[in-house]
Amino acid sequence: MKKITFVMVLMLSVLTISAQESKENSKDAKHKMHKRKDGKRAMHRMAKFTPEQMAILQTKKMTLALDLSEDQQSKIEKLNLENAKFFKEKMEERKAKKEADKKLTSEERFAMENEKLDHQIAQKKALEKILSKDQYAQWSKIHKRKSHSPEKRKMHRRQMMMKKNKTMKS
Repeated sequence: MKKITFVMVLMLSVLTISAQESKENSKDAKHKMHKRKDGKRAMHRMAKFTPEQMAILQTKKMTLALDLSEDQQSKIEKLNLENAKFFKEKMEERKAKKEADKKLTSEERFAMENEKLDHQIAQKKALEKILSKDQYAQWSKIHKRKSHSPEKRKMHRRQMMMKKNKTMKS
């Protein structure tokens, strides 16, 4: 009787472990799709477009989400075009520094982050002038959800990896 119980517990644990491994493998496969063959991360999908194309796409997305008028669409498209040009310029600067294998100093990182945040503040103020109060509130809600989700995902992944490492050590 003890042997049968032992065998049943052993089979159950093997099934549980194999099920967990298959889930982890499927998650890993999803994450690997975002990497290039050489192991580096893929470019941001908007980075493949010209600034004009990025501005048009972003404006259309905002029009669908916020039901913008024609006047608002034209103003926001100009704003998005400026933002897309800024994005492209900064991306090219980062590429040049990366190709030169130059590590950023803490002052350079601070300056970059400060410039980025100043740009975001200016964008937010400009949008507040263009959009109605309801539209701005809706945009803020959408933007807040989008801007925080990658951080939450990273934090969740770290927690899961820590749990996984703890169970493996025990």
